Amino acid sequence: MMRKYGRLAAALCLCIVFLSGCGEAKVPDIVDTPSVAVSKEGEVTVWQVGLFDKANYVLSELQAMATQEAAQFNSASGREAAVTVDKVEALEDGSGKVVVAYRFDGWESAAGFLEEELYFGTASQAAQEGRTAGMALEGVKDGAPYSEEQLRQDADSNVVITGIKANIYCPGKVTHVSPGATVNPDGSIDTSGTEGPVCILYR
Repeated sequence: MMRKYGRLAAALCLCIVFLSGCGEAKVPDIVDTPSVAVSKEGEVTVWQVGLFDKANYVLSELQAMATQEAAQFNSASGREAAVTVDKVEALEDGSGKVVVAYRFDGWESAAGFLEEELYFGTASQAAQEGRTAGMALEGVKDGAPYSEEQLRQDADSNVVITGIKANIYCPGKVTHVSPGATVNPDGSIDTSGTEGPVCILYR
């Protein structure tokens, strides 16, 4: 039984999106796609969305598994609230989807728990730490290139860096993205058409 839900959890982890608004994330009332919210202060909330349409799937068992995994991670990290389970619910739209929402105390916990590349911080610090090495950026308006040296000198911008292919919302106005990433009508950044890690620059 647990192996059954373990496979589902693995599938859910492949479907992650980054969501955030200006300051605090403007998340839809009903989240029906994989989503992640990064607050201006760096707190991360992840909504994992996947199919849960088998007759022998039990929502309470999935919730118990998610809670157990969170507790194990907290124990290993030595922080009681590194990750908490906000909710586990089935969507009522007939799609057979279920949403598992996790809240993390920062990008480090989110990256560790999800086992996915994720960084949130200032542009200059990211460049100085080598996190943006070899990563190209271009303006969302004109496609103009933005060099690593410009990143290093940029004291006003922040970045989200991730290898996850999804829609990404940042707590600010996005000015530059990695080539291949596109801007959605709602301001989110679609990284599904990119290769390798994606860097998103915003103010």
